[in-house]
Amino acid sequence: MAARQTPVPSATDAAGRSALAARYYTDPEILAVELDTVFARSWHLVGHRSQVSEPGQVLTATVGDEPVFVVNDGGQIRAFFNVCQHRGHELFPPQQPGGDVAETPGVIMCPYHAWVYGLDGTLLSARSRDVGEICLPPVAVDELAGFVFVNTDAGATPLAEHAPGVGDEVLALAPQTPARMLTWRRTHLIAANWKIAVENYNECYHCPNVHRSFTSGVVDPASYRVTPSGTVIRHTARGVEGDRSTYTRPVASDDYAAFYIWPASSIQVYPGQAVNTYRWVPCAPDRTLLVREWWFDVAEPTDELREIIDLDWNTTVSEDLKLVESTQRGIRSRGYRPGPLVTEQSGIASVHSEDAVDHLATLLLSALGHERASNGR
Repeated sequence: MAARQTPVPSATDAAGRSALAARYYTDPEILAVELDTVFARSWHLVGHRSQVSEPGQVLTATVGDEPVFVVNDGGQIRAFFNVCQHRGHELFPPQQPGGDVAETPGVIMCPYHAWVYGLDGTLLSARSRDVGEICLPPVAVDELAGFVFVNTDAGATPLAEHAPGVGDEVLALAPQTPARMLTWRRTHLIAANWKIAVENYNECYHCPNVHRSFTSGVVDPASYRVTPSGTVIRHTARGVEGDRSTYTRPVASDDYAAFYIWPASSIQVYPGQAVNTYRWVPCAPDRTLLVREWWFDVAEPTDELREIIDLDWNTTVSEDLKLVESTQRGIRSRGYRPGPLVTEQSGIASVHSEDAVDHLATLLLSALGHERASNGR
């Protein structure tokens, strides 16, 4: 089967176009098509290699609307749809909204009718009945700087092509990332469409006005740049000088970068090699599950690590949650008309432009097969 490739737009040929029409954020039919043409055909962050480092460890997650699990089969990492091939019961019910880690003693038993599968997905027993050869449907799985990604498309483009160079760039900023572990997770059900959330994440046009803590105690806003390239949007900046930092940096490092990977994953490195991730899971046209995680070398945050975790959630994240939920309410208004996006000729945004929002719109419309010219209300 030929690999599907999302058309990649040029960021420089879209200056001045309007924001997406309201229906792209409110119409259930649009979301249904997105789940099939975007989420089911893309790579999604689901966790870290540390969560499946031992044989029999299982990591569950939801990508789009699909339940999946990743399992360590004697050192080989495999992934499958999380559904029994008998009558559809989940093999591993997620214990947390963002997924969870379980263990299995060498086999996978469906809790409904006790059908048993090997860790390679092969059916081993159907209660002593011969039901023929059956195997769990596999899901593509790969790693990037120690993070585990999955893709439910059988003809998936390799992760290295979907996110070219990102693994090396993360490791250059934080070399110990593959050895990190989950230190903290918080989830929040956002009352907004997933695209509003990722658009907000991928522009810092609002940062000077809203994120005062971020732009005074984390990064130098004059240095902030957002560079779209294919299915990756890179954010780079210099951290503020150490004596102005509003948290104690775990390591003496001034670099800040974030790597958004289309459509709903991002890896960030805060100054001090503080590695963290975002995941956005669409739940309804106006509901998105945010999964926010921090990855350090300890399972529980120290007082110093808690400084940056709490600072981030109580300022930048909480500020963004209010913004995107207000935007969702406003887009539903009869008075809303999509306005022009503020872009640069270069396609590289500063805190004074929003080129990545236009880039995201082009990626979406290309995946849906919609013409930009038909982007009416």
